[in-house]
This record gives sequence, C-alpha cells and structure tokens, in this order.
Amino acid sequence: MGPRNGAYAVMLAFCLAGTLPLDWYYRLGVLRQVRRLALAVLPVAVLFLAWDVAATAAGHWRFDPVQTLPPRVLGLPLEELAFFVVIPLAGILTYEAVAEVRRRGSIR
Repeated sequence: MGPRNGAYAVMLAFCLAGTLPLDWYYRLGVLRQVRRLALAVLPVAVLFLAWDVAATAAGHWRFDPVQTLPPRVLGLPLEELAFFVVIPLAGILTYEAVAEVRRRGSIR
C-alpha cells in the first residue's frame, strides 16, 4: 500500500466532514429520519452498484489500485460502495440546509 491508496476514502471523508455538521447546525433532523433516508438512497444505490459491477466485470470501467484501498467486494473497492451512500447523503444534507437558510430569509 502506498501513500495515495486512501485518496478515494479521504475524498469521501471530506464530503462527510463538510456536510454532516449541517444536520446539527441547522437542526435539520435528516439523520434521525433513517427510513426516509434509506428509501431515498438505497434504491438508486442498488441500481448503480449493479451497473458498476457489470461495467467493471466487462472491463468498461476500472478503479485505480494506486488510489483505492485493496479490499474489493464484487470487484469494487469499498470506497465505491460507500460512494453511493456518502454522496447522496451529502447532497440531501446540502439541499436541506440551503432550503432551511432560504426559509429563514437569510438568502434572497
């Protein structure tokens, strides 16, 4: 393992570090609504993971082993599995935070 092996994981961690506090800061309650969050994220994640697995197996898509961690699940690095949860979660938190700021009238 080289120094860049965690690049993808670090990028996902930065996305979480920048957006998870929005739930607390704006009192959004997104993380307390586990069922709604799962219903929003999981169907799309399953679809895109299936596509990712097929594309990777067919050789149409690959993941740079220099920038990912060694463990693989169905041919995908763990970071790719996490991507389909982390990025939608970051998007939802950002969307809800912007909506809350707009509701408060802080942005026109």
